[in-house]
Amino acid sequence: MTSASQAAYQALRDYLNSLLSPTHPDQPLAEVPAALRPGLEAFMRGKTEYQDEAGRRMIYAYDLAAWASGLIHGAGLAAPLPLATLNVAELQAATLRKAA
Repeated sequence: MTSASQAAYQALRDYLNSLLSPTHPDQPLAEVPAALRPGLEAFMRGKTEYQDEAGRRMIYAYDLAAWASGLIHGAGLAAPLPLATLNVAELQAATLRKAA
């Protein structure tokens, strides 16, 4: 694995693990890293969402945790996600946003 691939893998793991935190808040769908958004949208079919005051689609924290847990401990991604397609900075920023 190249150093870039390793960095992308670690950023992805850190982001998904941050979603498992019991203090993780509900999150706008638009703040989910772009490469992961289609998978989350598929997971959310038939589940309850809401809109915040700004009209953004919001995902409940427990749904984010269930989705992340499935990716980490379950079946994984529905389709391969080449590490080279991940935006490491976007994943890191999303992880830091959750930690703040």
